[in-house]
Amino acid sequence: MLTHALLAGSLFAHAGAYQGPVELASVSRADSVHLRRSAESAQRSFESFRRSRFPVRGGDGGGPCDVRVGRYCYWRGDDADEAPPPEDPPEIKSRRDALITQLDSASGRLSGDSWIAGQLVRYFVDAHRTDDAIRFATTRCSAGRAWCAALAGFAAHADKRYVVADSAFGVALAAMELPERCRWLDITDLLDGPLADRFDHMPCEARDSLARQILTLGAPLYSVSTTDLLTEHLTRYARAKIAEHSATADGEAWGDDVKHLVMRYGWPQWYSRGFPSMMLETRMSITGHDAGMPYDFIPSEHAVDHEAEITSEDWTLDNRLARTGYAPAYARSMHDLPSQIARFRRGDSTLIVAAWDARRDTTLIGRPLLASLVVAGDGSPMAVTKQDSAAATGRLVCVARADSGVVSLELLADHDRRAARRREGFTALDGRAVALSDLLLYKADASANADFVTARDNALASTEIPLARAVGVYWEAYGLRERGEPVHYTVSVQQVGVSWLRRAIEHAHLADPTTGLRLQWDEVPEQHDGVAARGVRVDLSRLRSGTYELAVTAQTDRGITTTKREIVVR
Repeated sequence: MLTHALLAGSLFAHAGAYQGPVELASVSRADSVHLRRSAESAQRSFESFRRSRFPVRGGDGGGPCDVRVGRYCYWRGDDADEAPPPEDPPEIKSRRDALITQLDSASGRLSGDSWIAGQLVRYFVDAHRTDDAIRFATTRCSAGRAWCAALAGFAAHADKRYVVADSAFGVALAAMELPERCRWLDITDLLDGPLADRFDHMPCEARDSLARQILTLGAPLYSVSTTDLLTEHLTRYARAKIAEHSATADGEAWGDDVKHLVMRYGWPQWYSRGFPSMMLETRMSITGHDAGMPYDFIPSEHAVDHEAEITSEDWTLDNRLARTGYAPAYARSMHDLPSQIARFRRGDSTLIVAAWDARRDTTLIGRPLLASLVVAGDGSPMAVTKQDSAAATGRLVCVARADSGVVSLELLADHDRRAARRREGFTALDGRAVALSDLLLYKADASANADFVTARDNALASTEIPLARAVGVYWEAYGLRERGEPVHYTVSVQQVGVSWLRRAIEHAHLADPTTGLRLQWDEVPEQHDGVAARGVRVDLSRLRSGTYELAVTAQTDRGITTTKREIVVR
């Protein structure tokens, strides 16, 4: 929390002087009431004016609801959803500017009015005047330190300035009494299953750290921000408080269903009108649209409890029935990334090799990509490697001073706002006397017994291997005696989910051994700087299609250690 306060303190101290009108003359109570009512009337008038000019779209949201929330039908759409209009019509811009001027003047005369402060920041943001919004919130707002800082965070998040947003919200939360802070960090609406039950039974004081852990771990792209899912939640809460006593864009009365909808799926980025869906309806329906495809970034309970054991199975990004969704401003789509990730020991650090293949992802192919390999722990990046102008296939290497954490391999087509990722945890290598690295698959024709550089430069971009193809398998052994030590190696490939009877028949040579293979040999490995590197060529041509467990076991007179990788043979 100290870091948040220092960063935000710097933000508040260095925000440029605001250029809007400043009117601090005292006003009577009657004048105060008149100013407030006049501002409320102007806000209602603007929303009515804008609503009558929403673009008309036919067939918006056709089909059954994905989720029903009170009066509202919510559906997620898909990657091909229509992009927002490039800008508002001139007449809406003009009316909004007039409203901003009136709110700005009223805020100078009623400097402590939280409603006026919230509306002014809201419409600054709607007009893409986020600098003006932040300047007002940090230099002129007098509606309480917590609320003004939250408004600065709201504006900064809308402008994708996530570090600034996190700092401002940090100041806001620190200035709140405990019950109020708990309300802001209440993520009950976002959770279901065991994680929801755990959160629900926690006392207010304990919810803070769990909410932060869930939202930080779930951040969409660590290379962009590790806090934007957190600041998105806080921005939604601030936006709901701003809208609570004001006219809505769709003309409906504010209610709990609107708040739940906002907290779960965010605020629409643009609106359209549609023709009445029923004969008895007299007015056009209003549809709110997201800026992109909303994905479910909330991690599973397993991921929260065992970050170092995370797999891609701990997220279901495109679950249409998920309780929540987030469409990041920087990514209209977010797909899983076929890849291979392996880690190796280098002194007191861990070296990560990652290779990817996104050629089947039509949202990324042919676009300039930013590739990032991020190693994170305790909610913050420990090491980051980036490559500009990356291709749909490639590889990255990253070194982190850590023996466990989370690895996130990420591709981002920034201009087109398309992304893909692969995220998994890694634990400390086996602490026994002799330990093995992860297995790294590489092109078998590169070298039968490859060294690290050869295996790295020829690493397969996926753990999915074509049928009837040989594959190279590279690993390293650590902790062998310097003078040399005999090792009995076993390499096995066994199909997952095969019955014991089938295996028995194969071992008895009564059927073709199409569900597995096994290699064994003895050697005294050569070592360089305490690392014994080894590569072998494994022929998969006799296997049938399916999922297999590839395992390497090293046995010495001091014990046995094994390393495994799951592969798919097609």
